[in-house]
Amino acid sequence: METFKTLLKTLTPDQLGAVQATEGHVRVVAGAGSGKTRTLVARYAHLTAALGVPQSDILCLTFTNKAAQEMRTRIADLTPGGSVGDFVTTIHGFCVKFLREEIYRLGYPQNYLIFDGEDMKTVVKEVLEENGIARRSGIVGNYLDELAVFKAATPYIVRYVTPTQLPGEVPLLAQMILRQRRYFALDFDDLLFFTLHILNNFPAVRERWQQQFQYVMVDEVQDCDKPEWELFTILSGGYGNLFIVGDADQAIYEWKGAHPELFVGYVPDTDIYLKENFRSRPNIVALADAIICYNKNRLPRTSVTKRPAAGFRTTWHHCRNERLEAATLAATLRALHDRDGFRWSDTAVLYRATYLSRAIEQALMAEKVPYVIWGGVRFFERKEIKDALAYLRLVALDDDVAFKRIANVPSRKIGKKTMALLQGYASARGCSLLAALGGSGVAARNPAAGRLAALVAEARTLMDASSIAALLEWLLDRSGLLEQYRVDTEEERLENLQELVKSVRLYEEDNRNEEDAGLRTYLQDVALYTNADYRKDDDKVKLMTVHQAKGLEFPAVWIYGLNEGVLPSHRTIRERGEAGLEEERRLMYVACTRAMDRLYFSDSEGFNVQNSLAKYPSRFIHEAADGCGPLYDVEGPFSPELWKGTGRLIAGLEAPSPPAAPGFAPGARVSHPVFGAGTVLESDPDAGTVRVRFELFGIRRLAPGVLEETVEN
Repeated sequence: METFKTLLKTLTPDQLGAVQATEGHVRVVAGAGSGKTRTLVARYAHLTAALGVPQSDILCLTFTNKAAQEMRTRIADLTPGGSVGDFVTTIHGFCVKFLREEIYRLGYPQNYLIFDGEDMKTVVKEVLEENGIARRSGIVGNYLDELAVFKAATPYIVRYVTPTQLPGEVPLLAQMILRQRRYFALDFDDLLFFTLHILNNFPAVRERWQQQFQYVMVDEVQDCDKPEWELFTILSGGYGNLFIVGDADQAIYEWKGAHPELFVGYVPDTDIYLKENFRSRPNIVALADAIICYNKNRLPRTSVTKRPAAGFRTTWHHCRNERLEAATLAATLRALHDRDGFRWSDTAVLYRATYLSRAIEQALMAEKVPYVIWGGVRFFERKEIKDALAYLRLVALDDDVAFKRIANVPSRKIGKKTMALLQGYASARGCSLLAALGGSGVAARNPAAGRLAALVAEARTLMDASSIAALLEWLLDRSGLLEQYRVDTEEERLENLQELVKSVRLYEEDNRNEEDAGLRTYLQDVALYTNADYRKDDDKVKLMTVHQAKGLEFPAVWIYGLNEGVLPSHRTIRERGEAGLEEERRLMYVACTRAMDRLYFSDSEGFNVQNSLAKYPSRFIHEAADGCGPLYDVEGPFSPELWKGTGRLIAGLEAPSPPAAPGFAPGARVSHPVFGAGTVLESDPDAGTVRVRFELFGIRRLAPGVLEETVEN
């Protein structure tokens, strides 16, 4: 086991400087592969071992559960007894812990529910049905998007969550919030907004939590949005010790609300640059730096690496058509495996858009290269997993959404009429659907429904006496779920359920010293899990988008479909101009810096049906050069004349746009003389239109001159 003193000896001077810069506001610019996790872990250990700061007084926020778990594991290895503080977590994970203690101030119970996307779809469907609005294809997803905009743009907690009496007519989106309120359920956005609301409106609470944390450390700050910046700024306000780590060159979530300019423009007391790249070979580092230096919204730096060159240069494969591009990829991966000794899992194929994977899959199958598509159906979103968790939720929380999900899983002949009867009974008496099952007499008339009620009742007697994993196994068996999948010979579903039980055991092992690590706490925590937290390490080539590759590394990386209009995406540039182009260039930088030893990229000629463009090489290939020329070798019959085609595409994209029509900000409430009240989804200055979601007429694209902005009381 590595000791803290041994770890300090392995740090570079820059890393050591970051570790020892404990006081005030510190900004660390950590380039790709620069060992920032090692630095964060060392700093945490330094605060506890050298300064004597209790672990409970250090808040360390990461961007993903996977990163938080890795940090906890590495901290435990450095700590006597393997102890780790409660507050090494994600931003949303912190909000969950905070709200367990403080949400009662808003009238919610400590065991509030956390709804994921599928649960929120149920909420939207219920509200639409009550308002007589047809659930046409895509409409539920559109309303979820609009609800997120509405919550970010309006003080919805003050207007609709905390008041005892609501003013006037309640808009459709607010009805969805009220439906969540009835279930005592929060979605992921609510976790952050509820936390900020309590901190901003209860001074004693804010002061107590500020005094709780002597030191606040935040990783991947370039991907944080404004509410997240507000959160860790408030929490660090007591002692004024804020340590932020990020890299504007890897900011690829601006389209989701991240604000990398906040990191670039931050004025710290101490600035530290981690310049050494421990991951990539020199040719990869040089090529990535040559591309990213064209960006303006960044903190200029030059990466260095001490890894040997190993005699391999990055290779660009230019192909006559897409079929040859995919075939070249497959043949090269086969050679990497058979000739050069790479494991299949050592290689990742990255692309900008998912439609590009079709040709790749066909070529890999023809070459008999085993592969897996990263980011298919997420583990915790698979039907059998959600069904199993719904049983746990029903036992622990009397959850109506969970009841609706598994009332007929397996079939218990609870049809629409019976469900409507239960809902009417529950609404009239203010009880849950499970309680209505017994009180309404349905359980007595329907033996299968009666067995469900008895199953839950018996499970509740076991809940406190058994482990979560044991309770889950009991429910899977007694509910009939396992038998259903055995009869249907759905082996994969059975294996996934076994994997779920295994994950619960791991959760209980990791939280064995936590006083409140019971079933209700587990259900809140598991709602935050993502695909990155649960993947088997199969020996297969990984296919994924560049966004999904963030935070990963592979010995060999192939960037596929590197055509102008695809990467960079012309749609992104049209929508967001120079900011969009810079984010596309950051995507290219992230893609390149996933590679440790070998980097390949490819493009092909022809015509792209998706964007209706002739195919020419990406401008990023042209940018990958230094004073001596291209930083890659070229394979394939490439003519320099093709760069003229790239230039024509760029010139057409950058042609002057017509004057922008008056518009409205997303989330603005507007009225129309015929369609009535609605919410603006987006403005299109080029077309001179806005897209508006009307409460009774769905989404319409209109000229903004016919709309009038309204202010809700």
